[in-house]
Amino acid sequence: MAKNGLLSRVTGMDDLFEAELSTWRHLEAIAHETFQAFGFGEIRTPILEETALFVRGVGEGTDIVSKEMFAFDDRGDKDGASTSVVLRPENTAGVVRAMLEHGKLFADAYEQVYYIGPMFRRERPQAGRRRQFHQLGCEAFGTAEPGMDVTVIALVHTILTRLGLAGHVKLHINTLGDPADRAVYTTALVDYFQAHEVRLSEDSRRRLRENPLRILDSKDEGDRALVKDAPKPLQHLSAQARAHFDDVKAGLDRLGIAYVVDDALVRGLDYYTRTVFEFIGEVGVGAQATVAAGGRYDGLVETLGGRPTPAVGFAGGIERLVLMMNAVGAARAPGRPAIYLIGADDGGRARVEQLAQALRLRGIAVGADVRGRSVKAQMKAADRADARLSAVIGSGEIAAGSVKVKTMATGDVSDVSLDADAIAALCR
Repeated sequence: MAKNGLLSRVTGMDDLFEAELSTWRHLEAIAHETFQAFGFGEIRTPILEETALFVRGVGEGTDIVSKEMFAFDDRGDKDGASTSVVLRPENTAGVVRAMLEHGKLFADAYEQVYYIGPMFRRERPQAGRRRQFHQLGCEAFGTAEPGMDVTVIALVHTILTRLGLAGHVKLHINTLGDPADRAVYTTALVDYFQAHEVRLSEDSRRRLRENPLRILDSKDEGDRALVKDAPKPLQHLSAQARAHFDDVKAGLDRLGIAYVVDDALVRGLDYYTRTVFEFIGEVGVGAQATVAAGGRYDGLVETLGGRPTPAVGFAGGIERLVLMMNAVGAARAPGRPAIYLIGADDGGRARVEQLAQALRLRGIAVGADVRGRSVKAQMKAADRADARLSAVIGSGEIAAGSVKVKTMATGDVSDVSLDADAIAALCR
């Protein structure tokens, strides 16, 4: 949309600059390290997928598929036929598609993958909810044991701890039981809500027909009053599903990870079974309080054409995590130069160019002026850049083969050889 003759960004999609991205990069670096520490390898899937993938995998009755996807026809086929494609609204289905397509989920396969990237949903933008948003997440295939549920939850807890957020979130867990348990529970839920249908919100009356479990997520006050007395998943569990959930709780207890059993917690996507969980943020995220969520989905691989394969995973919202980091003072300031090199004359400026390149090849952040300004102007630039060190280089320093390096915070000065290795050692 144009404003005052200038084109502007699409609503709900953000431009990000260094002031914000320094925190994003820190978050992503922590995530990469933690995923790999837990034995997960990275996967990158296309942003564009066939619409059928999410209709089959996520569920036609979900809000994501029925209302929120950016879908359009791709007419790129040689025979002129078109295919309905979508900007991915979530990544679990895409990861499963990729694993199946590339033959990763053979019999007895054990695979652990993670991803970081953008997703897209046609939603009403607000704080913590964007039309283009970014997620980090992981999927573990081939293990039905409750220990893997615990491992995934512990992985999320580790990321939050390393980001300085563990004390500002609360872990909620629940179980949906096995598919047969879920079917019995869904029937009981429908019977209950049908008896109170006139008191339900318009959205929840629609969900009663399409996806009854989503009523439990409703933010409408009238719906929430009804939910308090609704049937609970724990009342409809098989002995096996109950034992699985007990083992998950015991595993979290052993690791000292605190949790709340939340019998109203469900995940709105059709593929979830047994364990479900959410990490709820307590500061900075407003109404969109869930910063990471996931669970077990043992039937999804088979739904998408593979052999029966147990699986568990999660996804976390990067925008929401950054909001929390800002709120608790865990945000990262933009990087600053280790040293600012100042050319005092023509010879000094030429030497600065050479030395700056040599230091940057060693991975050192260097500030340097390329506009031929005065020493005074360059010193002001070093202050604005918040450089840790500075050095003025002119013909005298070149002749002497040494330079005075100033520590900007204290004013202390060190005589250093005018040599890239010597200056690099001081910068580290």
